[in-house]
Amino acid sequence: MIIDQKSPELSKLLLEWSTLFMRISLRDFNHYTRSIGVSITQMTVLMHLYYQGDAPLVHFCEMMEITPAAASQMVERMVQQGLVSRKEIPEDRRVRMVEITEKGRELIEESITARQDWVDKLTASLPEEDRLRISAAITTLTAHAVKLEQETGSISLAGDLPETPPSDKS
Repeated sequence: MIIDQKSPELSKLLLEWSTLFMRISLRDFNHYTRSIGVSITQMTVLMHLYYQGDAPLVHFCEMMEITPAAASQMVERMVQQGLVSRKEIPEDRRVRMVEITEKGRELIEESITARQDWVDKLTASLPEEDRLRISAAITTLTAHAVKLEQETGSISLAGDLPETPPSDKS
């Protein structure tokens, strides 16, 4: 583990916090996906479509490093569940676009709410003075993280997700 020599205590605290946050967030996310009968892989596809918009089927092969047959089978199950739909591109009928349905969109919005519950409980438990200090610190930390990411050209694991999904085109 690499610890920043200028502020080793802060680095250690941030690592501990991010580990705790990710563990709880992923636990709640996994619990939610199991409770609704959707796999993590399917949720990954839905999240991508929710935030990034329609995508060709081949995109999911590349994104998840799976074969076209596996991607096609997964999408077919999602079509049968009413979570996504497929459409042909008139200019190139070989290309199959995948789009999220209203049911899929609602499912993602419910999952976001489910994951937000723990954060809401945590922030509600803090005294107002702590909330203000933590808000200021996180705002500063976020600004520095964004700047560092831009300077180093690193790519976020989640992709460049906007704060809100793209508007519905229909």
